Amino acid sequence: MKRLPAINRRRFGLGLCASAAWASVLANPVAAQPTVDDWKQIVALSDEARKLGINVSQISVPDTRTPQFNEIVRAIVDFIDDVDEPPVLAGTNGGAAKALIKRAQDLLAAITARERQPRQKSELPPAGLFALPAFISPAQAQTVDASKRYEKYRDGYLQLFDSCKVRPEHQGTVDWYVSKITNAKYRSAYEKLEDDICIPWYFIGVIHALEASFNFEAHLHNGDPLTRRTVQVPAGRPEKWDPPGDWQASAKDALDYEKFTEHLDWNLARMLFRLETYNGFRSRELHNINSPYLWSFSNHYTKGKFVADNVWSATTVSQQCGAAVMIREMVSKNVVQLIV
Repeated sequence: MKRLPAINRRRFGLGLCASAAWASVLANPVAAQPTVDDWKQIVALSDEARKLGINVSQISVPDTRTPQFNEIVRAIVDFIDDVDEPPVLAGTNGGAAKALIKRAQDLLAAITARERQPRQKSELPPAGLFALPAFISPAQAQTVDASKRYEKYRDGYLQLFDSCKVRPEHQGTVDWYVSKITNAKYRSAYEKLEDDICIPWYFIGVIHALEASFNFEAHLHNGDPLTRRTVQVPAGRPEKWDPPGDWQASAKDALDYEKFTEHLDWNLARMLFRLETYNGFRSRELHNINSPYLWSFSNHYTKGKFVADNVWSATTVSQQCGAAVMIREMVSKNVVQLIV
């Protein structure tokens, strides 16, 4: 693949049932994947919207034994977008429309929490992976480890990115992810944050897709609801939070928590390294596979993922599109240009 030149316009150079479902996920992080009952909830919301005179797409329960995560996420996100329109919200049924959006967002958060790969509190490399001089303090060690990790994996990121191909059966879903990230509604939110903290808008977008399934009522840290501080790892974020706080403030805290806001170097390898840092290196370093967080839906990933904190399944297949795959498609479609 011929990588594009470093051109970038940015300054750094480049309802009740749903609520109950969300509560059950917090209590049971190894909850099942989407069910027929989940589909019935979004179908019911769609029916209610049409009764209110809101033009939404027809949704029906798929005729399949195994409901697919991406199918229901697409249905919910598209439903929210159909209802979340200024003419609808300003109309006589605006209050009812907002209530439908809230119930759909709760359902989306609950389903996403079941699929999202949980992160570990500490992502320092296993003992002995990197040799550190004895005089380096614990506070300095993590920075040094990160630097050594990056040098170790940098060339591999570029090679994987160059040879990355979307698996044909997932092309439609990958296109949908990219269409949402680049849609004016979503992109404007990411660009507003980019202007504030100087992090590429599409980097923010792929994290939003993976951690929250494009839910603007969820923390960018891990998809937990904005109505309170995060519960899942990293827990208790943002430290200062007066709910319901806004998505922008929470997203800024998530990226600041990872110290991403301290960097201006956003070349391709560093971007992919930071994305893997966001989710953790355990898939690569403990189980010897390319992280599905980056490469799911591509020729570089087949199976294996964490199904809960510290619970690994060698046979489970990630149902989310990998971050690197989304970026690769945006490059292919000439939506973004990367610094190599």
